[in-house]
Amino acid sequence: MSPVQFGQHLSTLRKSVGLTRRDLARRARVSRRTLEGWELGRNGPCLLVSARLAEVLGISLDRLAGRT
Repeated sequence: MSPVQFGQHLSTLRKSVGLTRRDLARRARVSRRTLEGWELGRNGPCLLVSARLAEVLGISLDRLAGRT
């Protein structure tokens, strides 16, 4: 999955659970601007942060990565 595709996927997942960028960023312990960069496909999170994102979103890492 490209960074742009991941960003779109992350944005969709975030919205599906009713979180704003600020909410998700706070819960994942990153800045809102960092999260925005991921959603815009500028770059992506490391594995540790990906695990926190998946936990906050209530999904598996595989689903976060778009594998399921």
